[in-house]
Amino acid sequence: MGLISRAASLASVPVTTGARMAGAATAAAFGADKDAMYAKATAASIETLTSALAKARGPALKFGQALAVFSSALPPEQAAQLSALTRLYEDATPQPMSKISKVFDQLPAGVDVDPEAIAAASLGQVHRATWTDGRPVAIKVQYPDAPRVVKSDMLQLKAMAPLVGRLLPNLDVRALIDEHAQRLSEELDYTKEAAWQEKFRLGWAGDNIVIPEVLFATKTILVTEWIEGTPFTALANEPGERRNAAGRALARFAFWSPRLVGATHADPHPGNFRLLADDRLAVLDFGSVAADAGIFTRLFTTTMLLSVDSDFEAVRQAWVDAGLIAESTTTEQLLGLLDVDTRPYTREEFTFSREWLQSRSQAWQDPVVALQGVNQLRFPPDYLLEHRAVMGSLALLCSIDATVDFRAVLDQVEQDLTDAA
Repeated sequence: MGLISRAASLASVPVTTGARMAGAATAAAFGADKDAMYAKATAASIETLTSALAKARGPALKFGQALAVFSSALPPEQAAQLSALTRLYEDATPQPMSKISKVFDQLPAGVDVDPEAIAAASLGQVHRATWTDGRPVAIKVQYPDAPRVVKSDMLQLKAMAPLVGRLLPNLDVRALIDEHAQRLSEELDYTKEAAWQEKFRLGWAGDNIVIPEVLFATKTILVTEWIEGTPFTALANEPGERRNAAGRALARFAFWSPRLVGATHADPHPGNFRLLADDRLAVLDFGSVAADAGIFTRLFTTTMLLSVDSDFEAVRQAWVDAGLIAESTTTEQLLGLLDVDTRPYTREEFTFSREWLQSRSQAWQDPVVALQGVNQLRFPPDYLLEHRAVMGSLALLCSIDATVDFRAVLDQVEQDLTDAA
């Protein structure tokens, strides 16, 4: 979708929605059922919003996917529309080399680039290549118009803020949009991604986590060593031993990175994790990272361990201290929302499955569930990113039916908390 058509599609959302709401108000003034009219207008507005975000893809779609985290605040049929955005990936059509050749001019002489891209998104694409020393590498290249696409999309998203705020009144939408804009700005600078990737590589050196070495980076091009492996999307058909090895490594990477690196890899897309032939786990794409991480990891671990000891008042206080529930929330109300399952911790090993994930309370998967009755709350940005990382990693474990020594994972987090106290 071109820049002008993208802007027109997104700009039409608040206009169309405003007309619907005005129509609902007029109908109610003439005697129609007010609740029914507004419910109908809201449902149609959600459909228009999700359709526009999905078609625009790029920054707009990424914002929609972040917004979908809060979908349970809506009626079920509307929540289903918004949550569907989480299943859309940026599978854009690659641009021909003729349109991006100037970006490749930054590379040193002697690099042999395959002209056919192996992956593409709205802001860039990836090519295989051979580095100057003969090593196979992956080259991530940014489209020349990426900054303009981001700027245009963010202007339109800010115009939508009142609409989204009306649909999700418990959410500080403007704060979420501002945070989204800041993250996108950082993602446009590949030198920042390169720095995080190297920091994670050094932090996990010597363990069973493999992170590609960065060989070259500018703001618009990133070269890393090529990694062969089985992506998570294909692990469901692998033997149990392989799936379990991937699960154990992923659990440690998700929960221990705050201690080892001081940050969390915040893009738990299945394509970003690959199992190598020797059962080590490779982690790719560090464009989205939660810096100063540990907020949600500590809350998750603390909740699990206190629940094992039936210290539910302490659980409530932990959520109050985290700023996620009001002081007036009772222990019974919070436990009803969380419905904590302590089996992953009380057993030596636990098998994560789709059935288990579907049986769990939405409070873990959707933080807004814990905020009913709160008029407005500014979520800490690092909480949102880290929440996505932890919950996305658990979902990946469930997708491959991985059996994990989860007690050992959380015990190490608990030890970190004890040492820091």
